[in-house]
Amino acid sequence: MEPHEEPGRPLEETSGNPADRSPDPYDERFAGIVAHLAAQDPRFVRRVSAPLTVGLGVGDLMIVVALVATVMFGVVPLAIGVHAGAVPLVVVGVIGCLVLPAGAPLVVRTVLRRTRPLMP
Repeated sequence: MEPHEEPGRPLEETSGNPADRSPDPYDERFAGIVAHLAAQDPRFVRRVSAPLTVGLGVGDLMIVVALVATVMFGVVPLAIGVHAGAVPLVVVGVIGCLVLPAGAPLVVRTVLRRTRPLMP
């Protein structure tokens, strides 16, 4: 099936193939600005570069860490404490179930801001 040109729209907009698109002059200009700023401050590109679309994002990482921490230090001690009748494990489990879902994402955010500054 060959792409056809619609009236009023150039072929590169209707084909869907990125190779058919004309180069954007603003892309080259933006790349030049970023290269100049990167030469002045090598950490600049790391701070402002767009995150990769593959892998875990910051929000995903926060959710995973909160879930794992809550299960490991909240649900498991609580279940063992209730089953065995051990009050200290029940207390640790209750505190873990109450604090870790909110506390673990805050810790992840703090660590990531220190390792990758100026991250939104």
